[in-house]
Amino acid sequence: QVYSSMASRLGLRPSPHRAIFARAPPSALRPATLAAGRLACASRRLVSTAAAAPAAAAPDDGWRTRQGLSRYADRRDIEFVLHEVERVEAEAEEVRGVLDSVEDFVEEWGPVDPALDQSPPKLITAEDGSTAVEVHPETKRLLADYHARGFAEMEELGLPFSVQCAAQFLFGGAFPSNPLGFTVLTRCAADLLEAHGSESLKGEYLSDMRAGKVVGTMALSEPHAGSSLGNIRTTAVRAGDGPLGQEYRLKGDKMWTSAAFHDVTPNTAHMLLARIAGPDTPPGARGISLFLVPHLLPDGSPNDVEVVGLNKKMGHRALPNCAWSLGGGAGGATGYLVGEPHQGLSAMFQMMNAMRIEVGLWAAALGKRGLNESLLYAEGREQGGKRIIEHDDVKRMLLQQKAYAEGAFALTIHAATLHDRNAAGDAEAGAMLDSIIEVVKSWPSEWCLEANKWAMQVLGGYGYTQDFPLEQLYRDARPNMIYEGTSGVQALDLLGRKASMGGGAALKLLGAAVAEDVAAARAAGGAP
Repeated sequence: QVYSSMASRLGLRPSPHRAIFARAPPSALRPATLAAGRLACASRRLVSTAAAAPAAAAPDDGWRTRQGLSRYADRRDIEFVLHEVERVEAEAEEVRGVLDSVEDFVEEWGPVDPALDQSPPKLITAEDGSTAVEVHPETKRLLADYHARGFAEMEELGLPFSVQCAAQFLFGGAFPSNPLGFTVLTRCAADLLEAHGSESLKGEYLSDMRAGKVVGTMALSEPHAGSSLGNIRTTAVRAGDGPLGQEYRLKGDKMWTSAAFHDVTPNTAHMLLARIAGPDTPPGARGISLFLVPHLLPDGSPNDVEVVGLNKKMGHRALPNCAWSLGGGAGGATGYLVGEPHQGLSAMFQMMNAMRIEVGLWAAALGKRGLNESLLYAEGREQGGKRIIEHDDVKRMLLQQKAYAEGAFALTIHAATLHDRNAAGDAEAGAMLDSIIEVVKSWPSEWCLEANKWAMQVLGGYGYTQDFPLEQLYRDARPNMIYEGTSGVQALDLLGRKASMGGGAALKLLGAAVAEDVAAARAAGGAP
C-alpha cells in the first residue's frame, strides 16, 4: 500500500526491463522488524506489494540461468568480465552456482539494509561499568546465515579470488550499510595471520576466524596519527615466551578501528601495529611491529582493552568504528608478536593491499546499484509527456554512471585476477598488481561517488530524500575515498615509492601490457 501510494503520486509504472524481487523474506526475521523493514523499504521500491510486471523473456545465450535482473548488480556483465575479459581459471557452471547462491541470499536479506542504516550500533554500559558495542539484531542474524550458507569458506574451497570478488560485488550492492564488513576484515586478517603467524598462534585463532567465531580487525591509526604510521605511540614491552609465542604488554590508544568491541562474536582479534620499547627499535616506520591482540585471552579472561567511544559515521553505519585504549590497568594489554620484530608494516601491507581491492570493489558495487536504481526510476517516471529516460540529458547521466561503475568493476576484477596469477607463481603479475593497487582503490572511490551523484540527479528532488535509496548510497560511498588512505596518500605511495622501485620495472610491465591490448584492439578493427 505504501508503495502503491508513492508510485501513484510519482506517476510511476512497472518497468518492462527489470524484474523486482518479490520473494518472501527469511523466517529468521522477527515479524516486528520485518514490518518496519517493509515500511522503510516500500517507498524505496526495494519491496513491492504490488504485482510486478512479468520479465521479458531472456534469450538463452548460455549466460543467464534465471529470468530477471537484480537491481543490485548485472549478472551478464559480471560473467562477461570474468569469462570473456579476464578468462578466469574457473568453470563457468561453478561460477554460476556461486553467483546464484549469492543472489538467493541478497534477495532474502536485502530488505533489512535500510533498517541497519537507520539504527546504527550503540555504545552500552554494563552494570560493572564496562562498555561494549551493541549492533542491530538483524546484523547478527544476517552474519549467522552468511556463515551457515558457506560463503566464508569460498577461499578454502579453492575458488579464485576473482570469483570471490564477483560474489562480493553482489553483496556490496545489496548491503551498502556494510554489515558484511565484519566478514571481509576477518578474512583479510586471517590471511595475514596465516602468512606471518607462528604455528601456535595460528592453532589458537585461525580456524575460529575462518569459521566466523572470532572477528578480525586491522588496528593501525591513532588519534594523532592517521596515515602517518611512523608516528604511532602505542608501545609493547616484552613479557617473555608463552604457549602462543612471544608475549608483550601493550599500552596506547587506537582510532578508526572497524568491527571492534561488538556483540557479534564473544572474541575479536586485532591485527595491531605498535612499537617495541627499547634502544634496538629503529625510529619511524622501520621500528613498527605487528601483534595479535585479542579481547579474550586463551583462558577466557578479559584482556586489558577498552572501547572509549564510537565514531558516528555518515555511512557504513551497520559496521561499528571505534576509538579504544590498551593497558588502562596496571600491567598492560597482552599481545602476541606476529612475524619478526620491526617488520610489522611490511607484513601489514598484505592486509592493506587486500583491503584496497575490497574498497575499490565496494565503491564499484555502490556505483552500479545507483545506476540500476536511477534507471528503474527513469524508465517509469514521466515528465514533459514522455518517460524521462527518453530525454537526452537523462540518457547522458545514465551512460556516465554506466561508464564509471562498469569500468570500476572491470578494474577491480583485473586486479583480483593479477592476485590469482601472482598466487600461482606469476611474479610479473604480482609486479603489475603492485603498480596499480593504489589506482584500484582510488579511482573507483572517486568516480563511483560521482556516479552516485548523477544517480541522485536523475531522481531530481526525490534523489536526496529517504523515500529512495540514493541518499543512503551517496553517504555509504563517500567514506571509500578515505578508507585505506586518501587519494593523495595513494598518489604519494604510487609515485613516491612504487614508480621508482627496480628502475620502474613494474610500470614498464604495465605499459607493455597496455600496448599489447591496444595493438590487439587495432588489429580487430578498433579505432586508431
